[in-house]
Amino acid sequence: MAERELTGVVKPLAKGQITIPVEFRRRLNIGTDTFLQLTLKGEKIEIVPLRLVPKGEPLLREYTDEEIQLFLEEDKLDPETLAKVRFLLE
Repeated sequence: MAERELTGVVKPLAKGQITIPVEFRRRLNIGTDTFLQLTLKGEKIEIVPLRLVPKGEPLLREYTDEEIQLFLEEDKLDPETLAKVRFLLE
């Protein structure tokens, strides 16, 4: 079952601090050690909780040739750009 949409209203304190309502924090698993990324999109602020990569896990993912080919097809690049990308990936 889909989770219900949450809407809340908060008022910034004197120094601009806001409190994220507890139900939002619970649903997004935001704790005191969670970092939040803020992005200004037009006249809206997007807040996204960041998850740290555990020690030992790779920071970058390697893609297979098949995945790269699928990305290139989905992007529908013009033939000249596609040739340049393929050259650079080889």
